[in-house]
Amino acid sequence: MTDERMALVAKALAHPVRIHIVRLLAAQSECRGHEVFADLPLAQSTISEHLRVLKEAGLVQSHPVGTAMVYCLVGGVLEEFGAAIGEIAATVSECEPDEGACDE
Repeated sequence: MTDERMALVAKALAHPVRIHIVRLLAAQSECRGHEVFADLPLAQSTISEHLRVLKEAGLVQSHPVGTAMVYCLVGGVLEEFGAAIGEIAATVSECEPDEGACDE
């Protein structure tokens, strides 16, 4: 995953409401829009904006079913993001603040 892609996904996940939506969608294969809206105490327009951000980051897909929109999580993106974060975590050198190495 490129740094730019990681930043886009991280930014999309950087809001508690979007994390809540991701958790909600992760618990089921599909979720109708009204179910997402009913689960959050926010205006539909606000939730729609959060869904738009998640879709732009590639975390969520949607498609119409009748007159409703159905949303689903794109798990592969989360797996790729998690792996990329894991790679960074595996290379961390602990900072020694007493030696001044991290002050630069």
